[in-house]
Amino acid sequence: MTAPPVKRPSTTTAGTGQAGSRHHAPGTPTTIIIDPDDDPDVTAAALNAHSPTGGRITVHPTPGASHPPGLAQDVLTALGKRLPGHDPHVPRHHSSWADMVQPAWTAAASWINAHRVGHLIVLRAHTLTPTRWEHLGTLRARTGIRLTLVWHAKPDAHLQARTAKLGTAHQEIHDLDTVRARFHQKGPVRPGPPRNAGESPRDSSSTELRQTRDIQQVGHPLHAGLLAAQTLAPDATAAQLAAVRLADLAPDATALALPHPPYRPTSTPRWHRAPAWTQPLLTAARAWHYLSGHPHDSHHLFQHTNFHHHNQLTGIAAALGIHAAIEQLTGDPAWPTPPDTH
Repeated sequence: MTAPPVKRPSTTTAGTGQAGSRHHAPGTPTTIIIDPDDDPDVTAAALNAHSPTGGRITVHPTPGASHPPGLAQDVLTALGKRLPGHDPHVPRHHSSWADMVQPAWTAAASWINAHRVGHLIVLRAHTLTPTRWEHLGTLRARTGIRLTLVWHAKPDAHLQARTAKLGTAHQEIHDLDTVRARFHQKGPVRPGPPRNAGESPRDSSSTELRQTRDIQQVGHPLHAGLLAAQTLAPDATAAQLAAVRLADLAPDATALALPHPPYRPTSTPRWHRAPAWTQPLLTAARAWHYLSGHPHDSHHLFQHTNFHHHNQLTGIAAALGIHAAIEQLTGDPAWPTPPDTH
C-alpha cells in the first residue's frame, strides 16, 4: 500500500482552515418532524434515508443510554466508526476518549467534515435530554450540517424547551409525504472534490484490503490519520510522524510531507501521494485541530493528548496487524516532540 513520493504541491499554503471546516449555511433551519402516533412508516423512511456515501446519516439513539457522550457515540457509529470498549471500572483520567463528552463530539464533527456529510437525521428526539439537544445544536453550528429531528409524540412544552437549545430557527413538518421528501434532502453544498471513503487500493492482497477497511473504521481522527500516514510511508519513524505539521498536509489532502532531521520548518520534506481512501482520514485529523481551536500551521498533525490515548493507538494497530511506528509508553510525554519545530 506504499504510495510513490511526489513533489511538493503548488497549493500548500495550507493552514487557512479551508480543509478543517466547511462553509456553513446559517440560513438552513433545523427541521422538527412531528410524529404524534409514533408511525412505523416515519421511522422506516428515516432509516431508509441513511446513506453515508450520499451525504446523509440517520441516528437511532441507543435506548436507555444515559452516559453523557452516548449520543455522540451513536453519531460516530452511524458514520461507520468503531469505538473503543467501555470499561466502567477504569478511572476517569484513564478513560477512553470516546467516554468523554468533548472529545467524542469533536470526533463526530471532524468525521462529518471529512466525509462531507450534509444531513443528520435523529430519531426518538423526544427521549433526548435538553443537554443532548444543545449538543446537536452545537454540532450543527460547528459543521453547518442540515439537522432533522423526529419527535415521536405530541408537541408540548418539553418540545418548546428543547428547540430553544438549538440556537437556530426551526420548522415543524407533520405531513408524511413531506416528511419522506425531507429525509432525502441533501445538506448544504460544500466546496472541494467528493471523496470516496470506501475506495480501496488496487492490486492489493486480501490482508492489505482488510487493513485498509479496518483503518477507515478507526474512531479517533488522529488515530485513523496516523495509521493512514503509515501506509504512505511504512518506514517512517515515530520522530518523523511526530514532526508532521498541519502545513505538511496538502489543502485537499492528496499529499502528505514527511520531514527529515533536524525536523525544522525550513527543512525540505519528502512528499507522498495520498490515495483517495486515506484523504478523509487525514482531513479528519486536521479538522480535529481546527475544531479543538489549534489551527496554527506549526502545530503537529498527529499530536496526542496523553500517554493513555497513545497506548490505545498501539493496541488498535496491533489488533489490525499493523506494526506501529510508536511503542507502548509507561508515562508522559505521550508523543515524541522533535526539537526545533516551533
